Amino acid sequence: MKNPLESKLQTALLLAAPRELPDLRLFRRNVGSGQFVDYAGHGRVVQFGIAGQADLYTIARGGMHTEVELKSATGTLSTEQKKWADFCHAWGVPHIVLKAKKDETVEETVRRWCTELREMR
Repeated sequence: MKNPLESKLQTALLLAAPRELPDLRLFRRNVGSGQFVDYAGHGRVVQFGIAGQADLYTIARGGMHTEVELKSATGTLSTEQKKWADFCHAWGVPHIVLKAKKDETVEETVRRWCTELREMR
């Protein structure tokens, strides 16, 4: 389960990005499983995404793709997230971990993250 602060930071970043990063689009990625029940009432578990995939991905004007993992000040990458980052690097896909700082407000964190994403180009 995602850290509630990380979820709050993610929402704030997704809301700020169109204004702060006009040449970059951010998209949320969902990873997990859920119960699916068909019209006849038969249920099954459906997996979506790949364990460890980044929280967000971006597409910049012109086509550059970046994987973006978000972490609170105390958050760390899981083993699966490290494997995903390694996969991205091996394939030449930019991967960035944006981490909050302990004493930052959500607004300060998002502003800094927007600067870091802008500087990746």
